[in-house]
Amino acid sequence: MRRAWPSERSVSPVIGIILMTAIVVVLAAVATSFVLELSQEADPQPDVVLQLEQPEHGVSHALHHESGDDLVGNRTRLLGVANGNALHGNTLRAGETVEVVPVDDEVSLVWSGENTDHTLQTFDVDASKIPYSAANMDNECDWVEDDINDNGDLDMSNDEAACSVTDETDTGVSDIDIDIDSDSVLVGDIDTDGDIDVDSSDVVGGITTDSDDITITDSSSIYGDVVAQPGTNIDIDGGSHVTGDVVLKGVGSGSLSLDDIDVDGHVYADSGDISGCSSVTIGPSNQNCSEYNFKDPSSY
Repeated sequence: MRRAWPSERSVSPVIGIILMTAIVVVLAAVATSFVLELSQEADPQPDVVLQLEQPEHGVSHALHHESGDDLVGNRTRLLGVANGNALHGNTLRAGETVEVVPVDDEVSLVWSGENTDHTLQTFDVDASKIPYSAANMDNECDWVEDDINDNGDLDMSNDEAACSVTDETDTGVSDIDIDIDSDSVLVGDIDTDGDIDVDSSDVVGGITTDSDDITITDSSSIYGDVVAQPGTNIDIDGGSHVTGDVVLKGVGSGSLSLDDIDVDGHVYADSGDISGCSSVTIGPSNQNCSEYNFKDPSSY
């Protein structure tokens, strides 16, 4: 019989160690997968029934909560609309509605949990009810960024662009002033610390600023909310139209002038800060300005 050398006798223990290590790795992977699966199962999506109601006239659609769980707005985002954060700052409950403006033929509501995102519902939109499609704009964010860098602000005249403009937009300019006139169209939200002037043009999105002035005039349309921080003067006139809310935060620290306009949403402002109100209709019921009860700005 041939004698087994020590090197040969050591092969079996080495193979055993390798097999044990492999088993431990596999078990660890299975355990990790199981824990992740449990964490995802512990993060269920809300149980809701929603309906996107198309208007008989105009372009604002009503996203209606028909039944089910409350929706915490800050956990949602809307895809395919101009005002993608339309629910932020609010909780949408059964029986309540929020106005949105589609810019695509498909609108989705996404809910973000602690670990996972869920698309709650997707809706088809009649193309004839889309005011401006982002896909059909002549220019995108690179053009907007070049314009801001060249002019020190966004200066649009008879131009079209699809881009949300914020102070974080990729430019060397802070507190970006916005000047949109001469039948221009901007598809996207504006959120900047600069002054905003919209003249004979459309913004398919919301406007937010804490600058000195927001001016919207000469049959301009804003397809979203107009929101100003305390200290801002808002002037909306000349047959203009706001499909969302108009908000002047704070009391006695700014002004809101309304004249010859339609506001589909509500107006959140202290009555002492409001002037004008001639030929103005406000709210879903199209109330005259003199009959309308202005909302507390702290409740927006």
